[in-house]
Amino acid sequence: MARRPSPAGGCGTLIGVLLLVGLAILVIKWALITAAILAVPFGVWWLVDRSRQRRRVDAAGAAAARRAEVESRAVVDAAGGCGWCGSRIPHRDDRTGVPVSPRRFHRDEIEETIAPTS
Repeated sequence: MARRPSPAGGCGTLIGVLLLVGLAILVIKWALITAAILAVPFGVWWLVDRSRQRRRVDAAGAAAARRAEVESRAVVDAAGGCGWCGSRIPHRDDRTGVPVSPRRFHRDEIEETIAPTS
């Protein structure tokens, strides 16, 4: 005689499958909620960090451009004079008397000019 499956055995399998599906949904839901909870503060932190870094790079670029622009004035011009002060006499080092470039001679004045903008 062939045995028919009992209704209780089928019910136990159905309950086991439902428990596994429910557990899988619970784990997936937990993972998504955890990811969302962590994504918000780390996303905000990442955006703030990127904007600060961009501002630092922009400020450094602006400072370098300002320095290059101010130092470009302290050169020997086409007439052979100093582009910074206009002197036609070559600049000499105060201690040694050796001729120096206008940029080196006017270094303190260049730094004073750049300092307020830094």
